[in-house]
Amino acid sequence: MIKYEELVKDLSNKKFAPVYLLMGEEPFYIDRICVFFENHIIDEQDRDFNQTVLYGKDTTAADVIASAKQFPFGSPTRVVIVKEAKDLKDIDKLLPYVQNPSPTTILVICYKYGKLKANQYKPYEKSGVVFDSVGVKDYQLADWIQKRAAREKFNIDPYSASKLADFIGNDLSRIYTELQKLKAVLPPGGTITEDVIQQYVVQSKEYNIFELEDAIVSRNTQRTYKIAINFTQHLKDNPNIKTITTLFNFFHKMLRYQLSPVKDKETQKQIFGNLPPSIMEKNARNAMSYTIPQLTHIIAVLREYDVKSKGVDTNSEEDDLLIEMIYKILHV
Repeated sequence: MIKYEELVKDLSNKKFAPVYLLMGEEPFYIDRICVFFENHIIDEQDRDFNQTVLYGKDTTAADVIASAKQFPFGSPTRVVIVKEAKDLKDIDKLLPYVQNPSPTTILVICYKYGKLKANQYKPYEKSGVVFDSVGVKDYQLADWIQKRAAREKFNIDPYSASKLADFIGNDLSRIYTELQKLKAVLPPGGTITEDVIQQYVVQSKEYNIFELEDAIVSRNTQRTYKIAINFTQHLKDNPNIKTITTLFNFFHKMLRYQLSPVKDKETQKQIFGNLPPSIMEKNARNAMSYTIPQLTHIIAVLREYDVKSKGVDTNSEEDDLLIEMIYKILHV
C-alpha cells in the first residue's frame, strides 16, 4: 500500500492510476485526496461532462461501472468519485471492472471509517492504487500540528501546538479547518502562539480552557468557579461539549502517566508530547498530584456529563450541568 506523502507526490506530478481505493479509519487524508481529484484533474469548464460524484447509499455497483465506462467528452480523462463507499452494499460487484478498468477513466473509491478485507482490496492493488488512511497517535499530535502548520506557512512552537492539540483533541479535520481559518488573521510566515489560539480558536470572552485546567489542578476552588461561571455566561463560545472534550484529554493523559510503569523523560514525551522540559515536568507533577482512583473518578464524571450535555438522562440546563460537573471534579 502507498503512503500518503508518496500518493500526494504522484498526484502532484500527474502520475495517475485508473483506479484508487482510499480506505481507513482516519477520514482526514481520504478527504484531502478526494478534494484533489475533485478540483485538479478535470478543468472546471469540462467537469459537467467528465466528472461524476456518486454516493454509496444512493447508488449501485452497476451505476458506478456504467459511469466509469463512459468516454470523456472534450477531455482526455474522465473522473468518477464514489463517496461514502462503505454504504455501497454490492461493492464486490465492482471487481470485474477493477480488474479491467477503462484507460480513459480515473475511478476513486472513498471507503472511510473501515477497510476492505485483503481478498477484496488485492485486485485494486493489481490495477491501481490502495491507500490505508491511518490516524495520528495522541502523543504524536503536537508534532503533526507543527508539520501541518509549516505546510500552511505558519510557525508554531511545541508548547502552543500541544495546547491546540489539547483543546481540539485528535481530530485532524478540525485542526486543519482551524488552521485554514487562521489564514484570515495571520500573514504567511506568521506565528501561532498561545494568545492566538486563545483569541481565535478557544474564543473565550474573558477566560479560556487552559486557565480552567490550571485552576483545577492547583485546587484553587475560588478561581475554578469564577472561570466556570464565566463559561456559563458565554456558552456559545464555550459549549459544554468542547469544555468536556478538552478536560477529558487533559486528565486522560494524567491517568496514562500515572499508570505507566516507567516515568522517564521519554514516557513524558510520548504521553504529553514534544514539549519544553519545564512544561513536561509540570505536567508530570500535576499527574502525580492525583491518585489513580481520583483520576479514574474524574474521567468517569467527564463521561457522565458528556452524555448529559447531549440531552440524555437529564432535564438540567447546560450552565447548571457545567457547575455540577466542576463541583464533582473538585471534590474527588
